[in-house]
Amino acid sequence: MKIEGRTFVVSGGASGLGRATITNLISAGANISILDISQNAGTSLVTSLPPARSKFFQVDVSDTDSIAAAVSGTLTWVKETGKEIGGVVAAAGVSTPAKIIDRHGEMFGMGGFDFVMGVNVRGSVDLVRQLLPHRVGVEPVGEDGERGVVVLVSSSAAWV
Repeated sequence: MKIEGRTFVVSGGASGLGRATITNLISAGANISILDISQNAGTSLVTSLPPARSKFFQVDVSDTDSIAAAVSGTLTWVKETGKEIGGVVAAAGVSTPAKIIDRHGEMFGMGGFDFVMGVNVRGSVDLVRQLLPHRVGVEPVGEDGERGVVVLVSSSAAWV
């Protein structure tokens, strides 16, 4: 996969696995569009990266319009830099652990479940859904004819 000279979009990029992914992609020569809900963490991360190689967009991945604004901003930035999108890493994730029935016989609330599914599942699918149309029809790169990559991140907590 060609990394150098391409732009990668990383949700949940201001912390954890998303941030670690960004560090590796930057060191391989990529530009990074950082999507995260935390303005402070995102802004801080951009200032720690090589100048002009990253751009931060505050995004709530559970909100389609928020993702659309970040995708639009990323595409504008891509036109300015000339570094086409090479992939998307959907690393935004949250957890609200709960038992279906607790020791007091109380059910967990569906609000927490909806929140987790909205970020971890819907947000990942919506981000990929909104970015992929901008990769369709792009000329293949390299011997394997790749056009980019989609990485959907999961946590070991998924198995708990």
